[in-house]
Amino acid sequence: MTPTRTIQAFIDAKKENQTPSEEVWNALKGYRHWNEPDLIGLRNVSGYYPDIFFEPGMDETISKLLAKFTEKVVPHKF
Repeated sequence: MTPTRTIQAFIDAKKENQTPSEEVWNALKGYRHWNEPDLIGLRNVSGYYPDIFFEPGMDETISKLLAKFTEKVVPHKF
């Protein structure tokens, strides 16, 4: 399950007042390997559904992962 689909499935389940499936929770557990846009999306969703953060300190972990992306400097040739 892709990160985008995982987040969308979580939102859909919450809108229908259902518990997200085990597949969704298992896919969320791999968030440390997601790309920058997916992590930003995960953080944005937490504003509406704070229970998407299933680990203590998950927001801080996401902040550290996002900081690693911003540290990457790509040299430009003009």
